[in-house]
Amino acid sequence: MKQLHGSYLSIGAGENQIPLIRAAKARGLKVIAVDTNPMAPGLNECDIKILESTHEYRKILHAMSKVPLPYKLLGVGSRSYGKAVFTVSYLAEKLKLRGNPRESTNLFLDKEKCKLTVSKFGIPVPTPIVINSPPKAKDKKSELSFPIIAKPKEGSGKKGITVLETEAEFKKFTKGKTNEAFLLETYTPGDEVTVLGFVINKRFYLISITDKITTGIPEFIEIAHIAPSIHLRMAGELKMICQSIVTATKLKTGPFVAEFKITKNKECILMEAAPEVGGEYLADQLLPNHYGYDYFKDLLSVTIGEKTRPDFLKTAKQGFTHSAIVYTLAHSKQKKMGEMVTFSPTTNESVFFSKQLIETGSNLDKREGNHKRTSVFGINTKQTIGAKDWLDSIFNRLES
Repeated sequence: MKQLHGSYLSIGAGENQIPLIRAAKARGLKVIAVDTNPMAPGLNECDIKILESTHEYRKILHAMSKVPLPYKLLGVGSRSYGKAVFTVSYLAEKLKLRGNPRESTNLFLDKEKCKLTVSKFGIPVPTPIVINSPPKAKDKKSELSFPIIAKPKEGSGKKGITVLETEAEFKKFTKGKTNEAFLLETYTPGDEVTVLGFVINKRFYLISITDKITTGIPEFIEIAHIAPSIHLRMAGELKMICQSIVTATKLKTGPFVAEFKITKNKECILMEAAPEVGGEYLADQLLPNHYGYDYFKDLLSVTIGEKTRPDFLKTAKQGFTHSAIVYTLAHSKQKKMGEMVTFSPTTNESVFFSKQLIETGSNLDKREGNHKRTSVFGINTKQTIGAKDWLDSIFNRLES
């Protein structure tokens, strides 16, 4: 691995940011880290610390003007999401580094505006529900198709999702101005997949396709991600759609993640997209443990402008048939977080990762969406077994 002489700016120094920080350190780079938390674990591995919110891009730029830089600044990156990604774009522009235009990353912060933009390029998205004045004809029947999904225009982690099952619920929800912060869409049935990739000089490179399993209506909590996807044959079409998204939103350089529903008719419907690494332990646990792929090494190369052409991951290492990130949920009547559940792998299974997500004794009452998940496991197998049967077996053992 070629050693570099320079420095790298890390927007964030939390646990999730550590893989990117270590990728930079492994190449010999001095790392400047920004985090508002003085106890952020990644700060211990960095050379210069800036104690500031990752959302305060102007303050970070001002702080950078006072940082003594004996080494040339080669790049800026983040593992975070939302406004922190905009910060990366802002700093990349001001410091003349590689990144996405601010207008592009800002577009992704408004889910409604983003979907409207990409739909103009022929990219299939769920049918939006537009709230108009009530029809004059009293006997006109509603043309709405239920259920309707209402989700925040800003936000993540499946928080704040509301499912409207009837016209009465729809009218109550849309009455007044309470719906203005929500995106209303028809429910799209189908299998869910997550696509990871990179944008390099406006070109999309597909890295992986994994299957996403959720609890379904009404909360859509993500309970498993599995590799390889059963929809690998759709790779060509998914890559083409992602390239269209990149073109429509004028992305230039950086990570990319998208979620699709694949219908019975094999139509790929875009559910979400963002110029981010994405979470759910896909990049830092699932891909390296199933495919032996170092995502963050390539992310570093992309953000500092090294020539790299990532390949689509197809072949598992060590003969694994499936690998999965699996989550546990609290029981419906459980009020406090207890001890983390245990999982005993069979002869052909191995556990490569486990973590308790909610501290023992914590209140569970007010948690929403993915924040209801109590623990996570990374498991792989060499069994010749269908993915669904294997996951069913895992969940049965976790519940026993």
